[in-house]
Amino acid sequence: TMRDVMLGTSGVNAAEARLKATTCVKNLSNADANDAALLHCPGLVDALGTVARTTLSSPTTTTNACLALMNLSISKVNKHRVFRTPGVMDALIYVISQEGNNEAKVKACSALSNLAIGYDNKIPMFEYPGFVDAILRVIRDDVGGEARTKACSILWSFAAEMKNQVPVVQRGDILPILVRVAEEDTTTEARFKCVAALTLLAESLENALPLLRSGALVPLMNILHEAGPDPTQWKGQTASWCVGFLMNLSQSDDAVPLLREAGVVELLAPLLTLNHYQSLKAAMAVTFVCRYDEDDATYDLLRKTETVIPKIISLLHNTLAGRGGNGYKYGVFTLRSSVGCIASLASGPDFMKERIATGPVFESLLQVLTDFCVDGGTPGAIVGGGKDDVISATLAIRALHALTGHLIPIPGRSSLPFESSMEEKLLTALESFEDYNKDGLARKDKDLAREVRCMILGYELKMTETIEDINYSGHPMSQAVVNCCGFPIGVSQSYHNRTNIVQSSPGPGHSEMEVIQLENDEDEQDIIPDEATTVRTFLLSDGKGRRFAVPIDPSGGRVFNDNRVWCYRRGRFCRAGETPDPNFRWTRELQRAYVTALQGQATNGKIKSKK
Repeated sequence: TMRDVMLGTSGVNAAEARLKATTCVKNLSNADANDAALLHCPGLVDALGTVARTTLSSPTTTTNACLALMNLSISKVNKHRVFRTPGVMDALIYVISQEGNNEAKVKACSALSNLAIGYDNKIPMFEYPGFVDAILRVIRDDVGGEARTKACSILWSFAAEMKNQVPVVQRGDILPILVRVAEEDTTTEARFKCVAALTLLAESLENALPLLRSGALVPLMNILHEAGPDPTQWKGQTASWCVGFLMNLSQSDDAVPLLREAGVVELLAPLLTLNHYQSLKAAMAVTFVCRYDEDDATYDLLRKTETVIPKIISLLHNTLAGRGGNGYKYGVFTLRSSVGCIASLASGPDFMKERIATGPVFESLLQVLTDFCVDGGTPGAIVGGGKDDVISATLAIRALHALTGHLIPIPGRSSLPFESSMEEKLLTALESFEDYNKDGLARKDKDLAREVRCMILGYELKMTETIEDINYSGHPMSQAVVNCCGFPIGVSQSYHNRTNIVQSSPGPGHSEMEVIQLENDEDEQDIIPDEATTVRTFLLSDGKGRRFAVPIDPSGGRVFNDNRVWCYRRGRFCRAGETPDPNFRWTRELQRAYVTALQGQATNGKIKSKK
């Protein structure tokens, strides 16, 4: 058989016979229909590996053996079988490590590139002894060559596997190569493949700072700047991958200040108003980068992203449904990207909340939670999600917290404008999230789930009794916890009838409230004529000098069916036609000072509850 001839080493014409037998197998492998027969021929693929490694004196024989392996590794169903055939990987690594037969090196790199595309091969090939070192040598040495482009494709394939992304960066020798090619290679597809690899590596948040330290940001921003502001005029896909790189990187809190300083927002701003697929990625990147900014310029910039919000919402729906959209295929965006963008929008100005606080968005966020923790969760997809995707589930909780607070600013006074069946499922998912034990799931996010559930149910949470409860795990009380007068922190309600003054002063560099003194004057009471009872209050002064009139009794003396709203400036309940002063917003720091004052002074008998 051809296999036996290829392996034959004796005889005057052994080399010529080996060449002809190898050429015959190569020709047969050109037709996909022959794959099954060739792969099922016992020992044939092993023989091709042996020939490739042992016939360097016959360049054509070596090249044809590599060509046959390249052809047999094209089909998706063949990739893993060829990879795990003993001797094949070692033979191909040997060929690409040798000098003198560039054609064989290119075909061997092509075969390895085909194998690396296989989903089941990405991790074991990355871990295969000596393989990455050999690939990096090809990239360093074959400047401008075809073998270099194929080798860069292999790094791209490694980066496409999420479980490889952090190890690829942690190796320390791959990032410099990718950045170097992105900087210097302007004539081949090697740059495109390295930019794509960098973009995929940026999907893992742990890689954000190492990518920035590697110098990857500057060449990719330069590529995008050179491409110009009109995506219809871009040549190839390199600039598009650069926008994706910025979008992925911007999801890291640690990266945001550096991206801001580098001018990423200004670079992407021209894309925001375009009716083009790139505007979706640009808007997501800008939303992420600006999520902590509150100045007027940022507000105007976010206004430009408003027209893209429907596309972002559609992306979330499509990703969960396992389908692509206008300009992108399924799998291009991770679930974390779309959920994270929704969470950033939900934390933004009211006009953004209004655009996304809809039934379909709530249903999609509910699906993320359900897949994560209800009844043990579900297996994830290629884009993430499911029971192992802590990040997406956490972002979904944060989005739900902000949007529910927008729709139900005062628990018990309004409800979600959705069907009861969806609300029941949401409550179930929130409770499951609270009780779910998973590495990486923070208590503060579980507490957000509890607060969302309480907002929906309209129940008032128990008044915090100790300052330690407010500060558990090092975090202040979250915004929706019901507190002074039964109103949530962050909602503009509040009192007057002052009997005590608490002055507070923020320390340098932070806005923490600090109780300085408490002056007692129990004789002074303001009697409000139309009130049935007197509400005794004292003052809290914030860092800006505003004095908040708050009650000695945290309930404000309300009975269970009293729905009046408190004004912190007036120090009393609003009367008919009045609204609370919006400049007096109750904050975490004020709540902390309030609890401290009540504890300390109640203990000393200086504050007495209203009788």
